[in-house]
Amino acid sequence: MQQLLLDVSHQPFPKLVHDTVLAPIGMVSSTYEQPLPVELRSSAATPYSADGAPIKGGFHTYPEMAAAGLWTTPTDLARFAIEIQRSLRGDANHVLSADMTKQMLVAGKGHYGLGLEIGGSSENPFFLHGGINQGFENVLVAYQRSGDGAVVMTNAQGGQLLANEVLRGIASVYGWPDFHPIVRASVKVDPAILATYAGLYEVTPTFAIAITLENGQLMGQATNQPKFPLFAESQSKFFTKAVDARLEFFATEAGQISHLVLHLNGHDMRGERKQ
Repeated sequence: MQQLLLDVSHQPFPKLVHDTVLAPIGMVSSTYEQPLPVELRSSAATPYSADGAPIKGGFHTYPEMAAAGLWTTPTDLARFAIEIQRSLRGDANHVLSADMTKQMLVAGKGHYGLGLEIGGSSENPFFLHGGINQGFENVLVAYQRSGDGAVVMTNAQGGQLLANEVLRGIASVYGWPDFHPIVRASVKVDPAILATYAGLYEVTPTFAIAITLENGQLMGQATNQPKFPLFAESQSKFFTKAVDARLEFFATEAGQISHLVLHLNGHDMRGERKQ
């Protein structure tokens, strides 16, 4: 998509997006410049790894600007969400018409519209987008009709866990219909059964989930993520308290564990057991 825009406009990508999107919306503290201009670097947060150490070499420079190159602030991202809400109503169409905005928010495969994930009820739908670069993890949520929304940005690997907790708190305080803390009951499972789940499960060639049994506690660790305890809600279904995610294990007719299914954000992802 970035290359298509370059081919059609014959302009540098940062200038094109600034002139057609960022400036019209009022995102005055945002840029797609890569590397980040020297005069802006003192304003940039330091990215940290999951163990609390600064990312070696500092923040990364991303050539894929459209996908990973936006430097912004929570206030500017809120302006982006507000523009979409107002554009839907026809109150402010600085970038898209009301009709095009509606098309952008039609849920397709995997609950995604054009660039945004769509959720909520038909009466009160919302759009959201999570962002993860090395040492930065963020989340944006906004309701299409009520005008409610929130942006939470963090500067550490694993920070999205904190962002989601903040989001749940906002949802509770302001009475949102979604994103409330989920209450589940756990049950005890024989450690011998838990041991049969230990292994590596490949969801994609670059994303896997390692399941281990440590001192009687089943643990799960996804690629480039911290390790979390898993709690049983049945003999084969587990959940984690860290995120709203559930794991379900499946066996062959011979009783051997063959794969798992990760239920996350309304999506079901299958992971084949590799070892």
